[in-house]
Amino acid sequence: MILANAVKRKTTISGCLTIALVVAGVALGGTVGGGGGSLPGRMTGGGSIISNGLRVTHGFNLNCDATQSPERLEVNWGGNSFHLEQLNTAFCSNNPSLNAGNPSATFNTYSGSGAGRFNGVSGATINFVFTDAGEPGTNDFASYTIYDADGNLVLTASGNLDNGNQQAHNP
Repeated sequence: MILANAVKRKTTISGCLTIALVVAGVALGGTVGGGGGSLPGRMTGGGSIISNGLRVTHGFNLNCDATQSPERLEVNWGGNSFHLEQLNTAFCSNNPSLNAGNPSATFNTYSGSGAGRFNGVSGATINFVFTDAGEPGTNDFASYTIYDADGNLVLTASGNLDNGNQQAHNP
C-alpha cells in the first residue's frame, strides 16, 4: 500500500474534489460547461502508472453526468483492488494546456469521486482525475486517492500512463 505521509484520515469529499480540480487545471483557467457545470460527454480507457515504484492499473467507462450510466471504474495495485459502486461526483472540463488530438472532444479532463469496494468490502471511497492528452496515451494522466471503509488511506498515486490510453468522447 502507498500511504501519504501527512494524511491518515478521510477529508471531506468537497475538499478532495477541489484539490482534484486544481490538479486538473480547472482552477488555472480551464473551461467548464455553461453556468459552471460539467461539459457533456464520457471518458473511457485504462492503463497503468508507476507511482513510488508501484504499478497501479485502472480501467473505466465514466459519464460526465454522475446520474447517467455507465459508471465503471476499477483500480488494482499490489494485490489490492477498488471497484466503483456509486459515482457521487463527475466533472468534465477542458484544460487548454492539453491537446486531446483526434477524435476531438469538448473536454479533456475528468474529475470525480465515488464509493465502492476495497478488497471486496463496501464503504470505501475514491477521488480521481483522468486526462486525455492525445495519442498514443503516454501523456495521459491518472490520479487516485482511495480510503477504506474505516477512513484509512490505502492508496494515493498519480502520474502519466506508462501503458494504455484514455479517451474523451463527445455525447
